[in-house]
Amino acid sequence: MSLSLREAEIQALRRGSVPKRYERNIGSLGKDGQARLLERRVVVVGLGGLGGHLVEMLARLGVGRIAGIDGDVFDETNLNRQVFSDMDNIGRKKAEVAQERVARINPAVEFSPHVARFESLGEAFFKDCDLVFDCLDRIPPRLELSRRCAAARVPLIHGAIAGLCGRVAVCLPDACMMEKIYTDKTIERGIEAELGNLPMTAAAAADLMAALALPILLGKPARALLRLFDLSEGSL
Repeated sequence: MSLSLREAEIQALRRGSVPKRYERNIGSLGKDGQARLLERRVVVVGLGGLGGHLVEMLARLGVGRIAGIDGDVFDETNLNRQVFSDMDNIGRKKAEVAQERVARINPAVEFSPHVARFESLGEAFFKDCDLVFDCLDRIPPRLELSRRCAAARVPLIHGAIAGLCGRVAVCLPDACMMEKIYTDKTIERGIEAELGNLPMTAAAAADLMAALALPILLGKPARALLRLFDLSEGSL
């Protein structure tokens, strides 16, 4: 039986050979670490401003299996910050464009597009993954995603932005982090509804989300934490 490219790269790394695409990763990750990343499966919920940047970084890191969930299509309001959007993609499904982009970046990464709301995928969808990323833009779905991750005993990396400010968090199944962040369950959207979403803020939040995810994906113990940043002051 023939191996997939992902499986072949894992075997090469285990035997001490580094595929050229990962040469600049190895100094920080090591060969074993790179192989571990290729073995991981993650889920990115929302493929817009945060999710697009995040998927791009995960593919370049070599995270082997990525499920991307988004039922939306690109429109012109996305062009200011969503890295997968351009004038040629207006009206196209975000999940399908993301799959094409990942294939061009790293064909060893197996990207599964889901043109749907995550709620429609069933409670069991998250049970066989290593990490879930919350890149949503509304509060009620964020809380439901947190509940499902807790039920599946899977860590959740949360990200949210507004103007020049952002927040990222590692949410563990028993920590109830999202419920502590969003105490008013009646609010549909946060302050981003007024301040908007700027491109550098989306990129910064996605960078931090990927950085928080990396040690978890490499097998280190996860710990709950919350980080706030303000690009107008350069503070974190």
